[in-house]
Amino acid sequence: MKTIQAFVQKIRTKVTMPQSRRVGLLALGLIVGILLVGCSGGSKPADQSSDTAGQGGARGDAELGLTEEEIARRVDAVESLIATCMRDAGFEYVPVAYATARAAMDSNSRPSGLNADEFRAQLGYGITTLFAGADSQAVMGAGEQNIRIRNSLSPADRVAYDRALYGENPTATFVVALDDENFSQTGGCTRAAVEQVFSPEELGPGFVNYQNAEGARVEQDPRVIAAYRDWATCMRDAGYSYDSSDGIRTDLANRLNAITGNADPATLAADAQAALTDLQGEELAIAAADHECNVKFVDPIKTQVETELLGPAANQH
Repeated sequence: MKTIQAFVQKIRTKVTMPQSRRVGLLALGLIVGILLVGCSGGSKPADQSSDTAGQGGARGDAELGLTEEEIARRVDAVESLIATCMRDAGFEYVPVAYATARAAMDSNSRPSGLNADEFRAQLGYGITTLFAGADSQAVMGAGEQNIRIRNSLSPADRVAYDRALYGENPTATFVVALDDENFSQTGGCTRAAVEQVFSPEELGPGFVNYQNAEGARVEQDPRVIAAYRDWATCMRDAGYSYDSSDGIRTDLANRLNAITGNADPATLAADAQAALTDLQGEELAIAAADHECNVKFVDPIKTQVETELLGPAANQH
């Protein structure tokens, strides 16, 4: 979709570890509140029954190289299937209207309204720094009614609800997965639904970070492949052994889940809170290194290759 995944689209800037300590558990309540505003696109929260007329047709190719109209149809189909699956699991779930899902996707990269540099400096990728149990993920496209439904449940039932909806990874919501063009981490009713709506090719590893044919030409260029190898070496020199940005996000999500078990941050023991704060600081440091290595090794080469293969207009965005 827009550019290669940042989780979206490589949010990167220079951040030091001391700065990261300021982004901890005490900020989470405020962040979630900001998310509620950011996802609604204004002071009035998005209504799940919002009219979707006029949403498609003006955006050109959307996620997975599909048209906006096709994305809208697939979102509607997935949401209907999720609702049926959740009902079968004993939970109420209201299908999210496309307008709500699109608003969440459009704000996914910078849900707090910060620009890319500000987001990167304060929140890194937003994986551990925006953690507030599944509440923060529910905001990302779940809609007001589903947030109210989940909040009305007991703590134990919320855990069961999240597991039924998301499986093992509550960060892999449908909206986030679709916006990232990466369904590999989805689970629960979300996974069951997307498997019925998206093709095996779209769900498979080859479609992680899906790009159109022109984008694939750029990514497969030997110079770009070599640039990514240089990026990996740069990251190792900075103290981080990753082969790709996707690997960073998967690692952070797995480590977050290991610390929190998807619990409410207010209920975490002191040692878990300390571990989460440390992980948040590490996320900011990794995001800074990722940005610097990309700027140094990947971005110039990709710009050169895109210009050669696709013409000067390819970099006018």
